[in-house]
Amino acid sequence: MSQAFFETRSPVPAIRLSNATKRFAGLGKREVFTALDGLNVNVAPGSCVALIGSNGAGKSTLLSILMGTQLLDEGSLHIDGKDVSEEPSWKRASRIALVRQNPEHNVLSSLSIEENFALAIMGRERAFGLRRYNRAAVREAAAQALCKFGMGLEDRLTESTGTLSGGQRQAVAMAMAAVRNPRVLLLDEHVSALDPKRAKLVAEVTEDIIRAQAITTIMVTHDLGHALAHSDRVLMMHRGKVVMDLSGKQKSELDLAGLAAKFEVLVGEALPDRTLLAAAS
Repeated sequence: MSQAFFETRSPVPAIRLSNATKRFAGLGKREVFTALDGLNVNVAPGSCVALIGSNGAGKSTLLSILMGTQLLDEGSLHIDGKDVSEEPSWKRASRIALVRQNPEHNVLSSLSIEENFALAIMGRERAFGLRRYNRAAVREAAAQALCKFGMGLEDRLTESTGTLSGGQRQAVAMAMAAVRNPRVLLLDEHVSALDPKRAKLVAEVTEDIIRAQAITTIMVTHDLGHALAHSDRVLMMHRGKVVMDLSGKQKSELDLAGLAAKFEVLVGEALPDRTLLAAAS
């Protein structure tokens, strides 16, 4: 598929960033760090876009802008055609889900698996009040979502998530995101803290979920192989800009060595060791 597919298939992109600019104060009195530098990106509904690049490239800032935990200094952000540039994170919570790198940050360890799912479902329905949740409905939704991971978690719904391993917690986090059925899913290196076996499993089930539910997904990763294998499109960022945009045949024909070499030609420096090591593993 060509890049044009991602920008013209739908008259309304799922995500549209126009001249997106975000700056932060630097270490010196007058120093300013530009994290996003006039970014223009359209993402088609239901597509999966991988974000790769060196540290400080702007990937995490971009996720924060999409979540609403940071707001743009200049430019605009539209989601499903609606301008949400000034909308705080709590107003976006029913439409956007985030799975973080650290499994401990994705669930409430003091609550059971079932109770974590109840919070996720109530968030989807904007029903955070003091009412009791429908236990049977929550258990059914949780069991259906968790069984895809093949870890037996659907039979442990009353157990505290604090007793689970990192891989099991990430499975719970992804399953919770799935039952919310968000318009946009943000994955912030969500398998990088797991052992290789668990990482492979969670990555594969994640792709199954986003394809089955047609969830527009932005996936930050340092693993070039993961980016090429599990996305429709790869955006490589450097110093707040997109320096490479690969999709379709162009993406499928580029191997890891070619991708690293192309990055070096474009920006005049090599990819960081962390990225190259991830690609080699």
